Amino acid sequence: MATISIGAARHAVGDRLYGVFLEDINYAVDGGLNANMVNNYSFDGVYLRHRSLHVHGRNRWRCESDPLRFWRFVGLKADGCGSRIQGERGQWIATPRQCPAPPLNANSRYVRVAKLSNGNKSYIENLGYNGGGDQSERCAMAIEEGERYEFEAWVRPVSGRGRLGVRVIDEDCVALVDAEVIDLPAPGERVAPDATGGSATSGVVEAGHDGWLRVRCTLEGTITRYGKLRIDVLDGARSVVVGAAADSAAAAGTNVGAAAAPEPPVIDLDCVSLMRADHWGAGDPKWRHGKLRRDLVETIAALRPAFVRFPGGCITEGVTPGNEYRWKDTVGALAARRQKPNMWAYKTPDGSSYSQSYQIGFYEYFCLCEDLGARPLPTLFAGISCQSPYRDPQHMPIESAAFRAVIDDYLDLIDFANGDPAEGGWAAVRAAMGHPAPFGLDMIGVGNENFGADYMAKFDAISSAIHERHPSMLCVMSAGLFPFSLPMRPAWNHARTIAAGSVPGATGELLAARGGATGDAVVVDEHSYHSPEWFVSQAARFDDYPRCGAGVYFGEYSANGFFAAQPQTLARANQWRSALAEAAFLTGCERNSDVARMTSYAPLLALAGGRQWNHNLIEFSPARVSPTVNYEAERLFSAHVGAVAYAVEGGDEDDADTLFVSATGEDEGSGGTPAGVRAHVRVRGHAGAHAAASFRRFIKMVNTGPDAVPLTLAVAMDASPDVRRVRLTVRTLMGAPQARNTLEFEGEPARGVTSRVNASHLPVDEGRPLRFALSVKPYSVTLVTLEE
Repeated sequence: MATISIGAARHAVGDRLYGVFLEDINYAVDGGLNANMVNNYSFDGVYLRHRSLHVHGRNRWRCESDPLRFWRFVGLKADGCGSRIQGERGQWIATPRQCPAPPLNANSRYVRVAKLSNGNKSYIENLGYNGGGDQSERCAMAIEEGERYEFEAWVRPVSGRGRLGVRVIDEDCVALVDAEVIDLPAPGERVAPDATGGSATSGVVEAGHDGWLRVRCTLEGTITRYGKLRIDVLDGARSVVVGAAADSAAAAGTNVGAAAAPEPPVIDLDCVSLMRADHWGAGDPKWRHGKLRRDLVETIAALRPAFVRFPGGCITEGVTPGNEYRWKDTVGALAARRQKPNMWAYKTPDGSSYSQSYQIGFYEYFCLCEDLGARPLPTLFAGISCQSPYRDPQHMPIESAAFRAVIDDYLDLIDFANGDPAEGGWAAVRAAMGHPAPFGLDMIGVGNENFGADYMAKFDAISSAIHERHPSMLCVMSAGLFPFSLPMRPAWNHARTIAAGSVPGATGELLAARGGATGDAVVVDEHSYHSPEWFVSQAARFDDYPRCGAGVYFGEYSANGFFAAQPQTLARANQWRSALAEAAFLTGCERNSDVARMTSYAPLLALAGGRQWNHNLIEFSPARVSPTVNYEAERLFSAHVGAVAYAVEGGDEDDADTLFVSATGEDEGSGGTPAGVRAHVRVRGHAGAHAAASFRRFIKMVNTGPDAVPLTLAVAMDASPDVRRVRLTVRTLMGAPQARNTLEFEGEPARGVTSRVNASHLPVDEGRPLRFALSVKPYSVTLVTLEE
């Protein structure tokens, strides 16, 4: 039986080794993390009109405004209104003739609906986010019996007097909630703030500006089922003559009740939302704009992420000029945010039905990081559109005013995140949104998957401008999209030149300053979507990387087989064999965490039935969340990592290709731990940290082979002599290589791997290692925890 020895402390583990990567792909944000279930909630929908590469070339990527998409109007005349609209390249086009009354914001459009006649059935419907394609007619709003749901909209009475009936119904028109009716005032009628809608309704009507009214009500679920929002446009209350007056009118030959019929109501409607009342942050005043779906946030939180990268990913630079992500479009009041097509629409079934509403923008992102105890890693456009194959890569001239605006976007974002509101600027915008305190931003990504000499020049220009104002801000450099040494070599050569403080034309002494977010002058972002076999082979990838002040961020990865040309099918995605391979790779990241500073899996989220990318970390439906097997393996790593990496030695050579081991932990106050490591332990404080202990070890063992591996673990003890015994916990995940967790659009998730936990105590023999035997199961990830 082989022995594996866990020995002395080797180096500190950075406090942001495991993070998450959030991009709005697979309906991850709109249709997922965004708690609002209404699709095209503000009638501002802007979509990507994707056409054939062969026929259209660069002209295949075009913007298409469609304000009424995903809405159905029955018995109503509906017109999209607003003072401007986005053109084919995302440019603003003035439309004064389409704006009969002021919108909520100059950036916002709305719909004007006119009831065609009194007494007819008139309603508006929205199915929610169903992923399109074969599911485009399916109801997608998840209602659960006994849960409360908040409805809100902005309404402006234009003529006539009406009421709004609010309910959720299924495809057979069965009501799934207790419906509510909101009485609207007549046009121009004064409404006091927080006025109730009347005795027949629980709705609330609040006065806004330019005749706009904010209406709200709460619905309670009565049936657990998927449904659609229906807003009935009802006639206003009629005045009917009764009693003695009716007798008098009859004697006079007057037709009782034949008063002139009221005018059919005409109303303007905008910013419609329906969400569960227990959304994330409910009751917290800072969450006053966009809202998050609680079960998804809680699933992300269970990973204990040290950082969150946002907004991407390819969305950062966009698929064509004008489609890049502009963070300034995503802040302020919801109606003020300027929507954009989602570039991932080209992979949807109809090629177009995916917009970025920006209800979850940079303010919500920073608030989410704060709630998770995670550092933000915003990644911004660097002046180059997406350089992936078959996109539309174009470069802004570095001397242009447009590129100067790109640099200003970086500086202004840092001000938005960290600045003093008393000094005005973007910090004042943050405070006005509900967060006067700074967010503590200390790192920023410059571009995504960009590469080449022009990118390096742009990186230097952007990072130099940042460091002139914020010398300790960590800038993350892209190494491109290929995970191989040759295409990454220019980026690494440049990064190591920066670390040496000798970048021509740049502020070298600032770029080379140590003591930033990770202690590095720069961090290089490597990406890889390769086969499980490749990831296993790369477990020693970082063993020989120079420790020179240029660190590694493995920013997008998954063993989906993409670069190995393996089929990207749902049946092959997220199999246990891929999770095992990723886990084997992560043991190498832990062993080399003095240079492998950060890692994040991608993509993070995917809607069942709405995937543009089949291999993901967390899958969800409108009603359920289903972590993949890859998530289960990753969580064993990310939620159990110590502040110090320890030496791992020994083992059987016959198992070297299938058994992978790493060890982290801490000996708080131990004289045997190097002083620099001890200092790091004391300041460690991210969401993945554990309470201080005299002794703790997290030992991860990954067996990618078909045979069990019997071994003895010998763990050096360097703890307080008062420790007489330690608790031993062994957690094991195991399954067949093709096992998967599965989730359909409807129904419950199914689990594909087995989890086992065993716990016991071991006596401590002072001065001797802890020794115990165990068998590492075939196709398994095992976490051994030892703690006082």
